[in-house]
Amino acid sequence: MIAAVCFLAMLLGFLLQISAKLVLRRSFGLVAASRGVKIGGPYRLIRHPMYAGYLLTHVGFFLAHPSSWNFAVNSTALAAQCLLLLAEERLLREDPVYAAFMAKTRYRLVPLVF
Repeated sequence: MIAAVCFLAMLLGFLLQISAKLVLRRSFGLVAASRGVKIGGPYRLIRHPMYAGYLLTHVGFFLAHPSSWNFAVNSTALAAQCLLLLAEERLLREDPVYAAFMAKTRYRLVPLVF
């Protein structure tokens, strides 16, 4: 049963990542930059669905393979992604369109939490 839940979490995380990338299309980049604001698909619910997908995938993997090493790696990845998304938002909030998007889409990563 736990294996099925872990697999489902990883699958949903992967699908969330893919759907976010499909909405971004050519706006996706490795370096933070203003490439236009996308508000469709999963971006209607959270501001960083790609990172949320990574988080969901990592949690599913950790629950399927719990170890102190996996905890350390996943915690480090989460911390790095949170720092990255905060840096992205510092850059992007200068755009009035993104500022309006931030006001409308309240949560960054996890609805009702962050």
